Amino acid sequence: MLEAEGDSFQYIERKKCLTDSTRHGEPVVSGHTLSAYPDQLQKKVTLLKHFRNYLIEQQKKADQEEMCGMPASNQKISPGYPMVYLKKWVRTKHAIFFRLSDHTVQIVFYDHTEILLTPDERHITYVDKDRTRKTYYLTDELVGYNAEIAKRLKYTKEILNQLVTGQKNS
Repeated sequence: MLEAEGDSFQYIERKKCLTDSTRHGEPVVSGHTLSAYPDQLQKKVTLLKHFRNYLIEQQKKADQEEMCGMPASNQKISPGYPMVYLKKWVRTKHAIFFRLSDHTVQIVFYDHTEILLTPDERHITYVDKDRTRKTYYLTDELVGYNAEIAKRLKYTKEILNQLVTGQKNS
């Protein structure tokens, strides 16, 4: 995880442990800078630098769009809060599912719409094809009446059930 400002990053490695015949991963966190890191992280740091440069370019494009009257996301990370990172991702026929370290689930559909489910399972955020972001209570009637949201939530539920049970629906 690269800090939003600066060149420091945290490397999280999950160590496999066997305890009482159960297997689990214990994360090991180490801190480094982009100029001082262990040799075994060379490839990962190179990828991190490329990804950082890509995101900087995307932010510049978003800033230019905002100057032209289009809204852009401008969220800042508050110091002192733990950084949120990607724990697992799965590519499906219609979307990519992301599970973040704060238990948020984000589903990015290939038609450029998105669903975000909060860890408390009370809210849903829907991003439509025009990049309009709206947050609803999951029990909100508007969610059920919006065919686009309902269709994506149904698909999300099916895939999440498959991931949890390990079975595919027929």
